[in-house]
Amino acid sequence: MTRSAWLLGALGLLGSGFPAAAQDADFNVTYHVERTPAAQLSIETCSKAVVEVATQAGLRSATQSYPDQLVTISGGADGNGAFIVQCIAVGDTTVSVVQGIDYRQQKGTLGAFADQAFAAVKAAAQ
Repeated sequence: MTRSAWLLGALGLLGSGFPAAAQDADFNVTYHVERTPAAQLSIETCSKAVVEVATQAGLRSATQSYPDQLVTISGGADGNGAFIVQCIAVGDTTVSVVQGIDYRQQKGTLGAFADQAFAAVKAAAQ
């Protein structure tokens, strides 16, 4: 399976559960996607930026790495929500997908984290 096909499949799976669940409106999702030339941002640099923000925010996190393909960082805060960030190598591009899920109707701690993590990834590419 090509990386592009894998990426499309993974993004399709992520999005498939949201429409039905969103009808309940008992959670809030903050979602960012960015494509950056790999020469400006490696998946390792992307993941390091996210882990730093999670640590500073006091959030638990776990990292899973597939060298030269994908780094996934996930975690959250008990009772508040969860996050998942994927730094994906696609040819000469690094794709960063940042999601914060708050267990409430309005953006909260994890939505704010998603915004901060996304800003950190963009800053790391500068």
